[in-house]
Amino acid sequence: MSISRIIFLVCIPYKVVFGQVDTSKNKLVDVIDVWHLVFSKNYSIDTSKAKVKEPLLSILPGFGYSQLTGFTVLVDGNISFYTQPNTNISVIKLTPEYAQNKQFTPILTTSIWTKNNQYNFVSDWRYYNYKVIDFGLGGSTNPFIFNTYSYQFLRFHQLLSRSISSNFLLGIGYNFDKHFNIIQNESQLNTNVSNYEITKPTLSSGLVFNVLYDSRKNENSPVSGGWYFNSSFIKNFKFLKSSSNYYSLYSDFRHYVSLPQGSNNILAFWNINWLTFGGQSPYFDLPSTLWDTYDNAGRTFIQGRFRGKNMLYYEAEYRFDIIKNQLLGGAFFANIQSFSEPQNKHFSNPILGYGASLRTKVNKKSKVYFVVSYGLGKGGARGFFFNLGDVY
Repeated sequence: MSISRIIFLVCIPYKVVFGQVDTSKNKLVDVIDVWHLVFSKNYSIDTSKAKVKEPLLSILPGFGYSQLTGFTVLVDGNISFYTQPNTNISVIKLTPEYAQNKQFTPILTTSIWTKNNQYNFVSDWRYYNYKVIDFGLGGSTNPFIFNTYSYQFLRFHQLLSRSISSNFLLGIGYNFDKHFNIIQNESQLNTNVSNYEITKPTLSSGLVFNVLYDSRKNENSPVSGGWYFNSSFIKNFKFLKSSSNYYSLYSDFRHYVSLPQGSNNILAFWNINWLTFGGQSPYFDLPSTLWDTYDNAGRTFIQGRFRGKNMLYYEAEYRFDIIKNQLLGGAFFANIQSFSEPQNKHFSNPILGYGASLRTKVNKKSKVYFVVSYGLGKGGARGFFFNLGDVY
C-alpha cells in the first residue's frame, strides 16, 4: 500500500454527529461548529450566509509518511471569498509540504473573479525539490521496471480571461515550466525513453489561448446543473527560451447532475484530453497520471505511473450525504485513463481505477469538504488520497 500522506483530525463526538444538532434540515453543520459545540457553552449553530469580501478560511495541518519521501509535514489551506454580489466564489489554495529527505513542494493556485464575472484571473505557481519514480512511456509499462530521479521544478502559469457572454470567457496567458538539476538515482532496463535526454535541463515556455465556460458558481463543491469546460492551446517557442517548439492542447470538461432529481446527491462527470504535437515536449512535461493542475487525474495510482505524448481521461463520481446536516458525506468513483503508445501512437487499453471517499464539511459557508479517498486499480495499485475541496 502506498500512503502519500496521513492527516489526523479531531474525533467528532457521537452526539454532535447523530444527536441534538442533527434535528433540522435547515441547520447545516461543519467542523467549525463541532469545535464550538464541544468546547464552548451555550453555542448556537451559525446559520448566516457568506458575506461579500469575507475571507472564508479552511486549514488542515498534518503529517505523513511514504517510502519515497520519508516523513512529511504539510498544511492544506483554502481561502474562499466573494468579491461582489452575484459573482462566482474566488478561491486561493496553498499547500506547502516538507519531507524528511529535504523535498520541498510549495504550491499556490488561484481563481479570482471580478464583478459580474467579467474577468477571471487564474494562477498556478509552484516549486518542487522533488523525487519521482518513472515507468516509461505508454499505458502498458511494467510496474516492476522503473527509474528514479531527483530534480528541481519551477512553474509559473498565469491566465487572464474576459467575459464574452454569460458564463463564457476568452483568455490569454503565459506558461513557464522548468526542470533542472535532474539526477538519475536508480536505473533499470527501461528502453522506450531512449529518444529523450531525461537528465538534461529543460524549459517549456509558451503563450496560452484559452476558452472557458463555467456555470458552477462555487468550484469547492459544485451543485446540480453546473457545467465547466476549459480548453487551453499552448504554443511553446524557442524565442521564449523553450527547449523546443511544440504545441499542447489541454481540455477539461465537467458536469454535475442531481440523482435522484431534486436531492443533494450529485453524479459528477469529468473528462480530460491532454495532447502534445508539432514537436517533442520535454520528458517531464508530457501528459502523466496525477500531473493535472490539482494532481487528481488518475487517483488510485502513484504520481507519474503512466506517461505519454497524449492522454485521455474519464471519471464519474457519485456524492451523497451520510447525515442530513451535511457534516459527513460519502462518494463512490471510477476512472479510466489511456495513453498513446510510443511504438505505434495508438492509445493503450483503458486503465481502470475505482474506490470510495469519506467527505467531511470543513466550512459550510464556502462549501469546502475534506475528502479522504481510497482507490484500487490495475496491477494491484491501491492507496489513500486527500483533498481539501471536492476532487473536481
